Amino acid sequence: MAIIDLELIKEKLRKKVPPELYDHSIRTAEVAVRMAEVFGVDKNKANLAGLLHDYAKSMDGDNLIQLATRMGIEVNPVEMSVPYLLHASVGARLVEEDVGIKDKEIIQSIANHTIGSPAMTKLDKIIYVADMIEPGRPYKGLDPLRRMALDDLDKVFLEAYAHSLDYLIRSKKPIHPLTVEIWNKLVLSQDA
Repeated sequence: MAIIDLELIKEKLRKKVPPELYDHSIRTAEVAVRMAEVFGVDKNKANLAGLLHDYAKSMDGDNLIQLATRMGIEVNPVEMSVPYLLHASVGARLVEEDVGIKDKEIIQSIANHTIGSPAMTKLDKIIYVADMIEPGRPYKGLDPLRRMALDDLDKVFLEAYAHSLDYLIRSKKPIHPLTVEIWNKLVLSQDA
């Protein structure tokens, strides 16, 4: 990985997102680094991915749809209805363009931190979980995930994914088609 000016990246992020989202990103990076240490993942990559995972989150839905279209990212009906879901894939591309991060593992983990992917790497899982459990998150049901976060990466990812899916169902929100595929792969691999 090329030499990265972390302070310059933080300054770009600070200018791109509101203060509360910047603070969330710092906390996510801190949790991601701790998890990376335990699970044998590059700490520098975890730090950068954690810092930059929400690079496009503060953009409005119309802008996200327009950027996704310009970037050649396919937008499905659920994403048209809930454009927020595009902040991960659009943000990953913007991190490449605006920040100059070219590392494919970092870019992929940013792209996968909201919906996920059927082929999640360790870094992908770490960023997904760290984003959910960082200490500033006030949501119910996160304490068990926080307690298990450093024990078994696959188990905490499965539980975090179940937590997200449960939230979507209880809130009567649309479920991305890929979410169903990922969930089925996760539970079927548990039976194998």
